[in-house]
Amino acid sequence: MGIPLKDRIRGVVYAYSPTERWDLVKELGTDWIRLNVPFPWAEEIGGTISPRWEAVKAKILSAHAAGLKVMPSTPTIFGYPEAICGKIGTPEFFRSVRRATAFMAEDLGDAAPMLWQCMNELDGATFSGDVPLEICTEACRASAFGIREVNPDAVCGTNFSCWWEGSRRAGEMLFRGEHPFGYLGDDGYFGSWSGGTVEDWPPIIDDMWNTFGLPVLISEWGYSSGGATLTPAELGSCPDNEEHLEPVCYHKAWCNEMPGGHNEDVQAAYMARGLEIFAAHPHVMGNFMFCFSDAVTCWHCHHENCPAECYWGLCDVNCVPKKAYYAARDAIRRLYF
Repeated sequence: MGIPLKDRIRGVVYAYSPTERWDLVKELGTDWIRLNVPFPWAEEIGGTISPRWEAVKAKILSAHAAGLKVMPSTPTIFGYPEAICGKIGTPEFFRSVRRATAFMAEDLGDAAPMLWQCMNELDGATFSGDVPLEICTEACRASAFGIREVNPDAVCGTNFSCWWEGSRRAGEMLFRGEHPFGYLGDDGYFGSWSGGTVEDWPPIIDDMWNTFGLPVLISEWGYSSGGATLTPAELGSCPDNEEHLEPVCYHKAWCNEMPGGHNEDVQAAYMARGLEIFAAHPHVMGNFMFCFSDAVTCWHCHHENCPAECYWGLCDVNCVPKKAYYAARDAIRRLYF
């Protein structure tokens, strides 16, 4: 028996848009959004609440009031400031992480009671730097234990950057003994950040299920609608790179693509097909499309019109739906309603 379709998560990562277009989220047929949440305190554990926390909390309460469900994504390991939490990897640090997430769960209350993502892509250097995997996984466990102290019914999990040997090792550390996790998440950008196509998902989901026996959440997935395509050799050549940009940012190009390239038509077909694949797989508990809207600037290089981050949206930077929005909406209606 698989997870019934009626119980599956239909979600979108609500990234980049400063406006609250909950109407478009609901019209899409998604009833969940993922929002990143920051460390809650300004100066000391249990002290003054930071303005950033208050701003994100207000957005979560707004989404909840509009009838949406919210999955908060807790900070990465560098999001817990050492000046407040103690040195990364020490017992003090892990206690601080646990206290912080317990506060988050209590402060958000009924606005985010059910589902949490603990940290983000802890198995990769993008969000964990050179912090040892043993420390990142212990911080992730502390994050989930803190949430479940306050809300024992919360379903906590984490997402890997992709399914590879490093994520398997991370899973062995995370899911040992009496662990606090109820699902396993994975991110995948086949045809953009990695080779392959959207059709590569089923064997990965099977392997994740067979390895750890937890429901699989497709935590991030999508296809960039912009950027040229170069060969790997061309992409790897970055002369006079004074800003030390990543190759995709330097060239404004990819070395992977779906047939047809990086454009709105291919993105639309990709999203529709991915939704079909996830709905058909018995061990998928749901998915979060990445993402709601295009970004004005890339957070890697801070340039405009960079395919690394600027063209993932179902909507453009002004929240005008792209072709992918309508393709996803129609697929969700056909598959779930």
